[in-house]
Amino acid sequence: MKKIAANLRDTIIAGIIFLLPLLLVVVMVSKVFQFLNSLNSRIAQVFGLKSIGGIPGTTIIGSISLLVICLLCGYLVRITFFQNIRNWLDVKLMDLIPGYQVYREMAINKLVDEEKPLPYESAAWLLRADQTEQPVFLMETTAQGELIIFAPTAGNVQTGTILKVPASMVRIDRNVDMKSFRLLFSNLGLGVSKL
Repeated sequence: MKKIAANLRDTIIAGIIFLLPLLLVVVMVSKVFQFLNSLNSRIAQVFGLKSIGGIPGTTIIGSISLLVICLLCGYLVRITFFQNIRNWLDVKLMDLIPGYQVYREMAINKLVDEEKPLPYESAAWLLRADQTEQPVFLMETTAQGELIIFAPTAGNVQTGTILKVPASMVRIDRNVDMKSFRLLFSNLGLGVSKL
């Protein structure tokens, strides 16, 4: 019975430790929004802005102030001092909030529409024992002549398996456009015939 009670206590403590950082972030964000909301209502009163097209004046002022704050922060983060603060805060949030880094990367990928440079040497095909070929990326060649390859998951080129295989098991295709080859995985194999 004592063992069950101790296990239950440890589980509850682990749950509190998990929820505490999330709760702190929610409380901080809500306090900031409360402050901005009261500030926005005062600004709307000063300008006599009650509503435009049915949209309350506080909402309009709030949207404009949020854009101005984002613009200012965007300029500030270009200064090294503020970059260091942002990096420090990112590291702390990664330590405190489980999954923060994953969601941060997802948000950045959605906001920034640019292709990351591929860290691969070239496109390649893994020759399998059943006489089939699997598209892979050649990462590097070891000193012993073996190849390090990355076999992405269909639909997501950022997840997959890393393998070290003999060079005889891989057909390297250096003439293939890497962007098209990467798109092959996102399109679940459609377009292989064009390569």
